[in-house]
This record gives sequence, structure tokens and C-alpha cells, in this order.
Amino acid sequence: MRPVDYYAELDSEKSRVGAEEGSETVRIALLFFVGLVVPVLAADESPLTEPRMRDLRSEFPAVRRQAVAALGRQGNRSAVPAMIAMLQDPDSSVRREVARVLGQFRDERAVPGLIQSLGDVDANVRTYAAYSLGEIKDPRARDALLNALRDSEWTVRDQAAWAIRELRDPELVPKLVDLLNQPRTDADAVMWLLEHVDSETSFDTFVRLLYASRTDVRLRAVRALAAAKDPRRFDALLIALSDAESIVRLAAAEALADSADKRTQTVFRELLTAERDSNVSRILQGALDRMSPVRTLAAWWSFDDRDAKVARDKTGNGNEGQIRGCEPVDGRIGAALRFGPGRFIELGQPPKLPIANQPFTIMAWARPESDDGVVVARGGAFCGFSLYVKDGVAKFGIRRTQESPGAIAAGDRRVVGDWVHLAGVVHEDRIELYVDGRLAATTKTEGLIPGNCGQGMEIGFDAGNSPAEITDAFRGVLDEVKFFHAALSADDIAAVKESP
Repeated sequence: MRPVDYYAELDSEKSRVGAEEGSETVRIALLFFVGLVVPVLAADESPLTEPRMRDLRSEFPAVRRQAVAALGRQGNRSAVPAMIAMLQDPDSSVRREVARVLGQFRDERAVPGLIQSLGDVDANVRTYAAYSLGEIKDPRARDALLNALRDSEWTVRDQAAWAIRELRDPELVPKLVDLLNQPRTDADAVMWLLEHVDSETSFDTFVRLLYASRTDVRLRAVRALAAAKDPRRFDALLIALSDAESIVRLAAAEALADSADKRTQTVFRELLTAERDSNVSRILQGALDRMSPVRTLAAWWSFDDRDAKVARDKTGNGNEGQIRGCEPVDGRIGAALRFGPGRFIELGQPPKLPIANQPFTIMAWARPESDDGVVVARGGAFCGFSLYVKDGVAKFGIRRTQESPGAIAAGDRRVVGDWVHLAGVVHEDRIELYVDGRLAATTKTEGLIPGNCGQGMEIGFDAGNSPAEITDAFRGVLDEVKFFHAALSADDIAAVKESP
């Protein structure tokens, strides 16, 4: 049977059953079947066109709708003018199908009618009109699509945003920014467009939007900046940390909370003192806690319990030591221990203090009473480290291997007679000595210490041979000895120096 015979059968069926509801169902089913089995013809003179065109005038909305769908599958552009007229069909389901199918034709003649359909009372018609305008990509639709970003239905707004992006018009940026100042504008859709229409200038645009009058716009700008890879994002987000609305400050704080920028800690500390919103304060404090060197603290001997036998590790990591003859005294912070010849702390091989192939920091408060003495040492001539005082100045030294030369960072001022904070830091390519929280000396190295050392660790003495220069007993008082599994920065050391 030729394709036209199907239409003859359909016409006969229509005249026989008239307007009965059952006949409409049969007709729709048959039309759908014909649409599936008949080959799709692209030529303007298709034998299927005329019957379909007649069905566009059917009194039954379902028949008109199926005819539209079939014409769309056929792809005959001669049907476009008639279908454009049907954008005014009294049945919304027909208008919806027409608005959808016109996108398949991608015919510019449909643009004015589709623009008008963006104002249709039916949200589905408006959605498909926006879709088809995106398929046609005619710049005449730009302003109407921009206005559709204020539609009451999110499906229309989303489809309009997609269609606007398809226009690929970089001149859209100022119009999109202006649109954000209008009520009911979908800020998320506009911001999404700003990210995709002109990516080269989107960052600067988002920075400007941090000053927008609408809170939701500023909030979306913060989120866009947080996702940006631009190195300027830190300074931009600092602006939002001073926003009048706590929800914007909260988003900025969350975005910066895991920042690797060293300025974050300083900024967060300053903001925390003035912040009144508890949620923002919680984020700021949480970030400070994560950025704090305390998270890498592996051992802490404070001596505050005034025990003369066991040096307890306050971290709970179990790095306890045996006190050999030291006397509890008042310290720089709480209690401390007095050291001297034959009076030191023996730690042996602390179970949670591996130093092989990793950076670390060792520090202590010291009140030296002689020009020479070991504050903390571990290892010896094969490998290890020593934080000590020699000839009245502070020094920090390491030895990587037996064959490699030792590396020593030496201070340049006397530290004997009063409290001084000393810290030695091992980086991958250098060691550093800090005196009272300030960098006193740096020495290049060939790498980290590759082993965990055979000799043990002592506070106030070096019981074996030295990885640096001396093994002399420390004469004086030591307090707050701490070991960190990280190469702390100058800011970190300055902060830890004053913390209890």
C-alpha cells in the first residue's frame, strides 16, 4: 500500500465516526503509526504534505497536534508558514507542539512568531518557544529572551538562558549586568550566562557584582569567584568578607576556609574579633583551627604537671620521656624544668616522631645560663638534628647521612641570661633557625633527613655523638618543648610562641 492510501483510510475513518471521542483516539493512533512507518521525505513536494496540511485545519486539537509533529518529522519547509500561523491556535497543546517543532526547522521566518509566543499564557509554550529560538540562533530574539529571564516559571528561564548562550554574543555582558538590578530576574541564570558568554571578562564582571544592590546577586558572585581558577580570587573574596549581609560573608569565609594563601590566617583573626554572626564566626574559627600549626603538633612536653620523673606528652601520642634529675621550677608558661650536667630528659626512640623524608619543626622556650648547651637533639654522626646554644648564640644543625656534610644555621646575637624562644625548621631544600619568632638564619641543604636515626632523642643533652657541633649539657631552664610534623612558617612560629 502506498503512503497516500493510509490517508485515504484515515479520511474514511473520520467521516464514519465523526466527532465521537473514540474516533479521535483511533485517528491519533493511526496518525502516529503512519508517522513512524512512512519514510521521512525532505523534498518540498512530498506526497505526505497535503494530507498533513489538511489535518492542520482539523476540528480536533489532537489531530492538529499530531499533524504538526508529523510535519516536523518530515522536515518539509513549505509547511513553516502554516505552522507559524498555528502559534495562535486556541489549544495550548497545539501551540506547544508548534513551538517545539519550529525549532527542528531552524527557519528564521519563525522568529517573530516565536518571540510573540514567549508571552503565551501557557508556560510550556513559552518554554518551547525559548528552545526553538535557541535552535534558530537569530540575534533578533536577544532582548525577548533576556526578558524571559524574569519569567515566573523556572523552565522558561532555564531554556531562555540556554538560548541566549547559543547566540554567542559578547555584547550581552552589560545587558546581563543591568538585568540583575531588575526585580524578579533569575540571578542564577544570569550568572551562569556570565560564566559562559564571555569567559575572558567574567572574572572582572563578578568582582563588580560584589557591589550589586541585590543580596542574591552578591552571593552568586561570591560563589562564582570561589570556583574561579584566577589567582586574584583571594583579594576579590576579601571584599565579600566585609559585606553587610552575613549570608554573603559566610559564603566568602567558606570559600577561603581552605585557602593556601598565607594571608588568610591574619585576615580571619582580625575578622573574628568583630564578627557578630555565630555561623560566620564558626566558619572563621574552624578555618583557623585547620590552618593552625596545632594540627601538625606531634609531641608537646609542657612540664606543667611539675612531675620530676616522667615528661608527659600532652598531645596524647605517647611520646613520654624519663626525667633524669631535673627539678620543676616556674617557667615561661606555667611550670618548667631546670637542667644541668647529669640532668636531662631521655626520650629514646619516640614512637610517633618519625623524621625520615619529611619536614618538621622543633622548638622550645629556653633560659640559658651558660654559653654552650644542647636544647633538644636526636641522632648523631650518621644522621639527626640538634637545636643548641654555642658560644652564646643559638644554632640549629642537621646531618643527612654519614657521608654528607652537616648543615648549620647560626644566629648572630647572644641569647644567654634571659628567656628566648628557639625553633629549628627542616624544609626539603633548607633548614631555618628562628629566634624569638623571627627568622635568624637559613642554610641550604640537599634534601630531607633520609633516616630515623639509630641514636635516641634527648632534651637538655646529647647522650651520643652530635649531628652538629656539641653534646654539652644545657645549663638553665627549658619549657614548652614542641615537635611538629611540618615545616612551620614564620607566622606559624610567631603564633605558637605566644600560645599556652
